[in-house]
Amino acid sequence: MADSEWVAGFSCAHLKVLIVCRGPIRKEAMDVFADLGAGYGILLSEKDSVTYPNTLAPELRVIKDQSRIHRIADYTGSSGEERKARIAQIISIAKENGYTHIFAGYGFMAEDAEFVEAIEKAGVGFIGPASQVHHAAGAKDAAKKLARKIGVSVTPGVDNITSLTLLKKATDINGLRKITEKHNFNIANPSSDAEEFAEQILDAGYAKGIGLITTEEIQAEARSICEKLFKENPGARFR
Repeated sequence: MADSEWVAGFSCAHLKVLIVCRGPIRKEAMDVFADLGAGYGILLSEKDSVTYPNTLAPELRVIKDQSRIHRIADYTGSSGEERKARIAQIISIAKENGYTHIFAGYGFMAEDAEFVEAIEKAGVGFIGPASQVHHAAGAKDAAKKLARKIGVSVTPGVDNITSLTLLKKATDINGLRKITEKHNFNIANPSSDAEEFAEQILDAGYAKGIGLITTEEIQAEARSICEKLFKENPGARFR
């Protein structure tokens, strides 16, 4: 039975997968691909390999062949321009090292339609939903906003952290207008609501590949919001 043509049809020995997720999911993916008989390699960011040697990446103890470990500065970059460069770098690593597929875990990059679409256009297989599925499903945060707006129950929280970060940086709606003028953004119907206007500006920035806020600024705003939520919801836990 083990040598039957039917069983052989399930072989994954022809696959060579570049794993671009991190943490426990990366280790889980390594174990699964190994069990399936598929070849694999991983991305390793500077944070994994330099800041905390072998702590965030225990996988290094498993992979003895260093050619299967591909080091990059980070996974997504801190601006629109860096993000596009990182996507191109990941695809280049895959093609130069003979990977047939890319696996990005279950969220984050795996739900990035632009990332998936770039992989498809490069002729590399993507293990997960196709880019058109992501485009059709829409953005998760946008779906949550719509649900809240029409009264559908969702998990309490904040789903516009980037907009709030930009608004704090600009101070008020007049500051947002100055950002629009500085970068010559053409926003057809600017919202009178400051948070929505900030989101429109961010979208315009993404379209032009212009980063308007940094990771550090987002982290600072998230910390401030978390402190506020903890005060408002004593005893609650965050996910």
